[in-house]
Amino acid sequence: MGRTHSIRSVAWLAILPASPFAAIICDAALHVPAPGWLRFANLGASVVLLALGYVLPALRPLRGYLRSIALLVLGYVILLQIENTEWWRARFIGAPAWQFVFADSILELIPCLLLALSLVGSGLTRRDLFLTRGSLRAAFPMPFGLPSGSWAWLGPFFTIFLAGPLVLQLMSTVGPDLHLLQRAIRGLPLALGFSVFNAAQEEFRFRSVLLGRLVPVVGGSQALWMTSTLFGLGHWFGHPSGATGVVMAGFAGFIWGKSMLDTGGFAWAWMIHAFQDLVIFGLLLMSTS
Repeated sequence: MGRTHSIRSVAWLAILPASPFAAIICDAALHVPAPGWLRFANLGASVVLLALGYVLPALRPLRGYLRSIALLVLGYVILLQIENTEWWRARFIGAPAWQFVFADSILELIPCLLLALSLVGSGLTRRDLFLTRGSLRAAFPMPFGLPSGSWAWLGPFFTIFLAGPLVLQLMSTVGPDLHLLQRAIRGLPLALGFSVFNAAQEEFRFRSVLLGRLVPVVGGSQALWMTSTLFGLGHWFGHPSGATGVVMAGFAGFIWGKSMLDTGGFAWAWMIHAFQDLVIFGLLLMSTS
């Protein structure tokens, strides 16, 4: 029990430097911008945890996960360094929000690639990483002894269900102008490309690899809560944003992670996620900011 508790505690602790948790504290509690050195402190913390994984025999099962987290954080450091260059600032200060979101999504290939690099020599297969279609009609176990549902109808249900609160939140944070609907329609091919690409890289970055690393060590339930927490915290400064954005993204991440565990693949998570990203990008195209 003691060893299991230590493994779970360290696995949860590793979520903090991999998320904007400290930056959220600066923003929400201290009301100051996050200092530039904070990203390096996060990297240092993740490296320390990785070192502990090699020093402490009890943490040996977590080494692969901690290695993935450390390389993921390194990817974020590189991404933020690029976004703090004079060229990047000059290019995107005053630019429409959709342009920054699109470019930022491309830059997020950097942490994705480093995360993929962390898998070298791991022995994990595509199936272990949920990088298969999975069973689209897999059962959805229900609580309280209720009859199981099926992802054949739950997938479409969650696609629409999650979009409702998302639109309401974005109406207040993004402020789309309905008079710009024609611009959103003209930008539909770009929005489709963004949604398919961004959903794929985020599912890989926030779920596929980390679930593949965590499930054999801490179990599916704990792994699901950890990855959902990471995904939720990552949206404080994103779309949806703020405290409600964290809750909404965390809940959505839980549903998408659950679909992976139930179906054994990424298809439903990718499709549902892509539809939400399509809604986000479409409303950004209708924004005047």
